[in-house]
Amino acid sequence: MNFIGSNLRTARLFHGISQQELGEHIGCSKQFLSRLESGGDIPTAALLSKLCDRLAVLPEFFVEPDPMPIADEQCHFRKQLTTKVALHQIARARGELLKRMINVMDEHLELPRYDFEEGDASSAEAIEQAGERARGHWGLGLGPIQNMTRIAENAGAVVMPINGLAPEIDAISFATRRPVIAMNSAGRSSCRARFGIAHEIGHFCLHIGVQTGDKVTESQANRFASAFLMPRRYFAAECRTALRGSRLNWSVLADIKLRWGVSKAAILYRGRQLGIFSDEQYRSGVIGLTRRGEARSEFEDVDIPLESGDMIADGIQVLHDAFGISRADLAHEMKVERSLLDDLLSARVEMDVSSTDNLVLLSVERRARDRGAAAIATRGKQRGGQGED
Repeated sequence: MNFIGSNLRTARLFHGISQQELGEHIGCSKQFLSRLESGGDIPTAALLSKLCDRLAVLPEFFVEPDPMPIADEQCHFRKQLTTKVALHQIARARGELLKRMINVMDEHLELPRYDFEEGDASSAEAIEQAGERARGHWGLGLGPIQNMTRIAENAGAVVMPINGLAPEIDAISFATRRPVIAMNSAGRSSCRARFGIAHEIGHFCLHIGVQTGDKVTESQANRFASAFLMPRRYFAAECRTALRGSRLNWSVLADIKLRWGVSKAAILYRGRQLGIFSDEQYRSGVIGLTRRGEARSEFEDVDIPLESGDMIADGIQVLHDAFGISRADLAHEMKVERSLLDDLLSARVEMDVSSTDNLVLLSVERRARDRGAAAIATRGKQRGGQGED
């Protein structure tokens, strides 16, 4: 049997269990599981059945290689720099299963083409220009961006919240042929999520073939996100309005936040970055946020609705309506049980949409001939995501 140990490791980490815990459940040692995952041994038929039952996968999951393996330099985390390696591994495993689901969907649906342009990360000025060029490339103007999720999906990425990520990890992304941005579903404000998507787009544009996760590449992606969401040509003037003499005007900061969809913390940082706020004014602002009880959650967060990606929900609906492919069928093509797929999709508040009018692009024709009909999904409205000039 051609048993692929790395697939076992991915399935185990998806569920967030250790080798010790899995071994105790199925009746084998941690050392034996380690040999299985490293390719040094293969399981008996009885043990394979136990693994499938515990990990909610089909036997074929362990023998079929990943059609699009992910190299380390294609995997990006938006996280605290001190986040434990074990938490990285769990996040990556959950992202990998999401990517496998998207691979299956890609076999049936023609999703938006890849449309991220490579940028230069050699200097702060080069990154500013990369953010400005990205806006120009997508025709966004220089004003506030209405919907960051729509921008990413129109450019060919899949954006979806997933459960099971540690609080220290905001997002994980894969810079593959079909880029994937898996957002932490646990208690993220819309502003933080929007900045996180812009940060991951920064990795896609600046760090092709570059391993990220250190202070330098994270700082570069943050600079790109700031330049993209708050372009200097307009935003410097906005920051000036937030000064009353030498003091910060919190009411104006709140107005800027609501208009641009960025946190007050991000506004303060950007204002200092652009030379509008002095170091002293920036420090005063950070201290002020803490004293006002806004260090973790800002007052206006409740007034800015969370964005929701449509590509997965709409794609699943099209698969069902056009091809009769159910969620159970989708799970079977992934070589997993329906329960694992449901777990993967559980962060979506409402997966079964009633229409597909909001498809970015889902033109479906494969396999239709085998069913005796040409099922074509319509090109839907590309709403949202346009900046204001």
